Amino acid sequence: MFIRSFTALLFMASTLAVAHPPMTPPEMPKDFQTLKGLVGTWEGTMTENGKEVPTKVVYELTSGGTAITEKLGPGTPHEMVSIYYQEGKTLGMTHYCAIGNHPHMTMKKADATSIQFEMKGTDGIASSKEMHMHGLTLTMPDSNTLKQEWVNFDKGKKNETAIFIFKRKA
Repeated sequence: MFIRSFTALLFMASTLAVAHPPMTPPEMPKDFQTLKGLVGTWEGTMTENGKEVPTKVVYELTSGGTAITEKLGPGTPHEMVSIYYQEGKTLGMTHYCAIGNHPHMTMKKADATSIQFEMKGTDGIASSKEMHMHGLTLTMPDSNTLKQEWVNFDKGKKNETAIFIFKRKA
């Protein structure tokens, strides 16, 4: 029985290796290279109700180098995940929010030190009236500093902006 199971496992492994030969990664937009510079662990603060609250964010490269995951507040009850990826010739991102929706944003503009994302339409939310994160600006004045500005909309209008300031830890 062991030999038959081992032989079957070996056959499956060799079949998978043949079925999925090594691929050349696609050429990513230049602004994706900027995002890759965020890979690592960052610690800092967010301003909430006028107070600074400690927080953390972790960026990881995934999917063969074609996507970046962001975990904001990892391990906390309010942990949120965003995924950054190529969308045509630009960048897109989906934010999986602690309030239960997942707004989709596209890159609006970028320069050497910042990338701005904004929603178009209602992809990932029930309606434009639903509370949601509507925009995000990532500012990187140097390789060890990151500022996130998350713009929240509620009832179809800009509500508040949550500001996070991080320093690279690893």
